Amino acid sequence: MPGDRSPLQGATIIWFFILVCIMGVAVLHGAEIASTVETFVTGAPATGETGQPVVNITDLETGPKTINLPYVLRGRPGSIRFDAYRGVNDYLSTKYPVSYPDELDYWLQFIDESVQDRYMNRLVDSIRAAEPDRANQVRAAISLVQKIPYIDYEFDTPAKYPYHVLYHQNGDCDEKSLLLAYLLRELGYGVALFEFEEEGHMAVGIRAPEDCCYRNTGYAFIETTIASIPTDALGEYGEERVRLRSDPKVFVISEGEIFEEIRREHADAIEWNRIRDIGGDLDQYNYGRYQTLARIYGMDY
Repeated sequence: MPGDRSPLQGATIIWFFILVCIMGVAVLHGAEIASTVETFVTGAPATGETGQPVVNITDLETGPKTINLPYVLRGRPGSIRFDAYRGVNDYLSTKYPVSYPDELDYWLQFIDESVQDRYMNRLVDSIRAAEPDRANQVRAAISLVQKIPYIDYEFDTPAKYPYHVLYHQNGDCDEKSLLLAYLLRELGYGVALFEFEEEGHMAVGIRAPEDCCYRNTGYAFIETTIASIPTDALGEYGEERVRLRSDPKVFVISEGEIFEEIRREHADAIEWNRIRDIGGDLDQYNYGRYQTLARIYGMDY
């Protein structure tokens, strides 16, 4: 009869209807599907619940510029090339820092940013290529960050990402410390941040032999705002030229290797402070040692 359908015909119609529905969903959400694929391929973040736009490589790698990052390694000058992009800088400028109940989480967000990581790892690879010896990779990274000009901000100015410090070639104590902490972590070492609340200062700690560590922290002190000898915490730092007297908060960024070779820097720091404590006019020997140590670590004299 004209109104009758066989079981096969009914099943065919049902499957056809399902297929049409699936195609409709694909059309409506095609952009999301494409974004997910692009994210997988490029490593860029997909659009989340916040509605932020998808970031792709084409947008990030606009406005390229080459930056030469100088460093001094045991008195020998060197330079690392870093290819930076205005697009990455602009993208990170939209990522405002988020407050966390745990202060460690606040600082980690500046180091664990995925888009930044894609480009910062290239700098780590360049340090490894320039200095095959692992201990010298650490020394180059420290000097490289110390050589970036220090800039002071108002107290309530949000910190910049490590990539910003490289792109703009300046940073304050916490920004430069975050940059160095990132580099040392990626080089495989245990790293911490030292926050001196009373003095309004931040420095970096690297896992070290006990006799080279700062107080009882388990980490050797590294100043980032100026060229100085690792383990020397007796200088005057920051815009106010303060001496560090308080016990710092210690924020562990990564569990990694101990930098055993820092004993060399520790011995030099002891001699540097011995000479500094003499004061006044130095005799020929001490003045010669003063000049030698300053050249070794790229310090002004």
